[in-house]
Amino acid sequence: MDIVIYTNPYVLLEKRKPDHHCWWSMRKPPENFKDGDKIWFAVRGEVMGYFICDSFDPEDPERTFEFRSNSWVQIEGVYHWQFCKRFRKFKYRWWEWSGEEK
Repeated sequence: MDIVIYTNPYVLLEKRKPDHHCWWSMRKPPENFKDGDKIWFAVRGEVMGYFICDSFDPEDPERTFEFRSNSWVQIEGVYHWQFCKRFRKFKYRWWEWSGEEK
């Protein structure tokens, strides 16, 4: 089950540095998330794209999600940008996306 995290643009830029190993911490992680799911990021009211989660550890509040910067996929085409209001913590992805692997 994909999730969306709202952050500021500078944090997202840091996570997108080339060949960068990244972590995201979360005290109350999603229940239905698993390795290989997408972590979508929203900035300034728009969902920008996603990373593929390599490792998910709900018991580790410091490194809950682990992913590589080179897994970043920018939203393109008709679905380039998915608008959203600012929020805290996370939300489950609420839209359909044609780039979905079936």
